[in-house]
Amino acid sequence: MGREDYLFCEGDLDATLRAHQASIGAKVDAISRDQFMNAKVEEVVEHIVSEMTVEPLVIYEDRAEMEQRETKIDVSGWRERNPLGDRGPIHVSGVAISVSIPFTGDTSLWKLKPNHWQSVFPRARILGGRGQSNGHIQIDLAQPADEPQERFKQRLDEELKTIRFYVQSQKQQVDTFNAGLRAQVFAVVNARRERITKHEGLKDLLGIPLKRKEGAPAIEPMKIARKLVRPLPPPPKSGYKPEPGITDEDYFHILSVIRHEGRTFETAPKTFAIHDEEALRDILLAHLNGHYQGDATGEVFRRSGKTDIRIEDSNRAAFVAECKVWKGQKELSQAIDQLLGYLTWRDCKAAIVIFNKHNAKFSGILDTVPGVFTAHRLYKRTADVKEAGEWQFDMTSCEDEGRQVRVHVFVFNLFVG
Repeated sequence: MGREDYLFCEGDLDATLRAHQASIGAKVDAISRDQFMNAKVEEVVEHIVSEMTVEPLVIYEDRAEMEQRETKIDVSGWRERNPLGDRGPIHVSGVAISVSIPFTGDTSLWKLKPNHWQSVFPRARILGGRGQSNGHIQIDLAQPADEPQERFKQRLDEELKTIRFYVQSQKQQVDTFNAGLRAQVFAVVNARRERITKHEGLKDLLGIPLKRKEGAPAIEPMKIARKLVRPLPPPPKSGYKPEPGITDEDYFHILSVIRHEGRTFETAPKTFAIHDEEALRDILLAHLNGHYQGDATGEVFRRSGKTDIRIEDSNRAAFVAECKVWKGQKELSQAIDQLLGYLTWRDCKAAIVIFNKHNAKFSGILDTVPGVFTAHRLYKRTADVKEAGEWQFDMTSCEDEGRQVRVHVFVFNLFVG
């Protein structure tokens, strides 16, 4: 083996990680403006973090394999075998072994020196392309055939001990870097979003529309074995532009009003179970408009169709609530399709309110509802909700995959046996 087989001695790990950290801004800025502003802050952060997280090296000694072969060894440098110091070469029969050990982690780490290092560097060949996240290290050893076989084990153990030291020393630095990565990315993403928002009104001030780049491609995940980069949602088909919307605070308050009224229905089921979907919708509508004041053109919450309540402007909805009496999985799936088919704003918030009037096994409904959503073709993720009989899902709009609908689901029991 030549000098190129020495590990952990060609570059500085600390300097490499600092340079990697310094590239966060460039990676965030490389995302097209439309795609960046269309995605939620958390989605952009997760995308960058998943791309920039460094996979530490892990070696799997329990899966090591060995090859053995005969060879010739030049012993001219061995004083005990060449006491007169002949220039050689002096070849004798020998035995060579190659021990191959699988590893995971960024292959480039094998050449980087951690902050804590020794005066001795291990030697091995790395079988795996640069930047890949798995491969094998191969330790090659050879000795004259008449040397004790135990010497192979001693030399291998010493080499592996040194490798373990460097791998563990690197891991401490890498883990510290990864632990701080999310906060750093979050700060950079927020800074860019603030810059864009601050200058959003510039086109209005100058009276000149911005030229937008159409067809910006979605960011694809990196095709590597273990490290997966989360793709961003694509930009809206029409390009990003600021759109009206309701705040998370108002959304949570709307949900609390629906929750309060639904639980009121449950305490007096005989009173409310006589109503159909449309009448139950109108009761909720009245209570919601008791909390919010509309402008001179009408109420904040309006009826649209038989069962839904909406906040809308210019034929786009920022909030939609569908009220349905439970009639089974098929009808719920159709209600989801109907909800996602509306012309929504970029970040629409919605609710589906399900009333059970006919099924004595209410627990069976509670077990069924989440599966209908997660099995839906436009399902993205499930959010954490602590209230019993409630769930929250992020779904993609039927109209435009760049638009997202957050759906909060309530199930209230009005069954009277």
